[in-house]
Amino acid sequence: MALVLPVLIALLILGIWSIGLVVMNIRCIDAARDVARAVARGDSPEQAEAIGHRTVPTGTITITRDDSDIYVTVTTKPTHNPPLLTFITPTQLTARATLQAEPGTP
Repeated sequence: MALVLPVLIALLILGIWSIGLVVMNIRCIDAARDVARAVARGDSPEQAEAIGHRTVPTGTITITRDDSDIYVTVTTKPTHNPPLLTFITPTQLTARATLQAEPGTP
């Protein structure tokens, strides 16, 4: 019992933290998609970044254009890093979205 209980608690903490990483990754994907959609509609890059920062406040948003193609990259770091898990977990989460601008938008 003295060995099993700490292992179970450690696995529980690891599981909860992993779920948090998955949720943060989904938020990055949503932010990248929303920013790309806003730029494709014709919103300014500043307005589009504001939309992305609503979903991922601490994220870094990069918007690039190549003719009518819009590329958005959202990168963020997990807010909580357990000390023993920093060796096996990602240091940052990244999501990318690519979209074509709507006809008639600058």
